[in-house]
Amino acid sequence: MGHTLFTQVLAARLPMQFWGDSVIDQLKHLEDAGYIKVAFSPPHGAAPPRATVNEITHLGRAVARYCGTDDGFSSRPHQGMRVGVEPRHRVAFPTLAGQRT
Repeated sequence: MGHTLFTQVLAARLPMQFWGDSVIDQLKHLEDAGYIKVAFSPPHGAAPPRATVNEITHLGRAVARYCGTDDGFSSRPHQGMRVGVEPRHRVAFPTLAGQRT
């Protein structure tokens, strides 16, 4: 579904423009999946259709982290938000009788 294209978008400074039918189709899939926000321009005459990627969504950032495709992405200054998960409680594991901990 455009993994390579998504990786390129993650590494680029936005907004970023694309053109060509196959790339536009991949961008439509990424937008439908909710990973990016993109504006499509209708073709004018013989010029190929164009699209401008304006934003990577929160879901897109989460997918990038989960899939390991965030190389260089987390260090971009305008995308510096980090989310951490803290455990709600600690679980104590019982020790067997006679064992030292």
